[in-house]
Amino acid sequence: MISLSQPAYLLIGGLVLLPYLVCRRRAWLYSCVQLFQGTRRLSLPLAVTYGLTGLGVILLLVALAKPQKGTEYLAETVVTRDILLTLDLSLSMEGFLEWESGKVPPTKLELIQGAALKFVKTHQRDRLGLIVFGDDAFGVWPLSVDSSMIQKRLEKLASLLPPALRGTHVAKALDKSLDHFAHFDHDSTKILLLLTDGLDSIEPNVEERLIKRLKQSKISLYVLGMQLNDSTSIVKLARQVEGGYFNINNADELTEALRDIDRLERSQVTVNRQVDNEDLFAYFASSGLVVLLLSTMATSAWVWEV
Repeated sequence: MISLSQPAYLLIGGLVLLPYLVCRRRAWLYSCVQLFQGTRRLSLPLAVTYGLTGLGVILLLVALAKPQKGTEYLAETVVTRDILLTLDLSLSMEGFLEWESGKVPPTKLELIQGAALKFVKTHQRDRLGLIVFGDDAFGVWPLSVDSSMIQKRLEKLASLLPPALRGTHVAKALDKSLDHFAHFDHDSTKILLLLTDGLDSIEPNVEERLIKRLKQSKISLYVLGMQLNDSTSIVKLARQVEGGYFNINNADELTEALRDIDRLERSQVTVNRQVDNEDLFAYFASSGLVVLLLSTMATSAWVWEV
């Protein structure tokens, strides 16, 4: 977009030329009286010289007003979020959420595997980490923007824990997750997604300690519980901290819950606007001088012909 940095010069120039434009000076264009005869109407050569002269003057006035061409650049900066996926691999996850006659549904483990893979693929800008738990909790991949490795781990999710360790210990999973956040200590939004069907009870003193740690670390805990009831320890804990609880009864509810969490925990986007101005004075000034030169040449040629 072209703008004028000194538009007042254009106005001043117009005012200076106004008397010339208003007064009638038809005889000024002729070197002798004979040339003035028979010019009651504007001829084509005269119209061309008038037009070229006017155009040249306008270009020079615009040049004096210092025209500039501004190019706007928008730089988008997305504040990365730390999102830790903590997945329950207990043997109960081999069960089903739904069972329709004549059709074997995916297991709960297969459901969270598919949902987690889709979630990772749509969060390329965030730092993602993966923890799995049963009787104990294990870090599978640290918080990182390299989502390709998490996808590879998730594709082999069922084999990450041996059967002997596939019980349920939710408190250990939370402690392991909080330790992981503390180890990296990024100054960003911290989100802990816990997917479980565990009915494991959490001792009151342990629950109090976990709530304190979550609040001090400013971590949002979202529990996606599969067919859990409101009296479950992890459900009651989730409702006392930042975040929330989602009760999952089918695959659609799992997908919708992850969408809701994304809407609640939006990425912060900063847009930086920068404008680079290119000075166009030389273009307009040179063009104006060239046009005035052409006007002078046209006038001289026409007078010589007459």
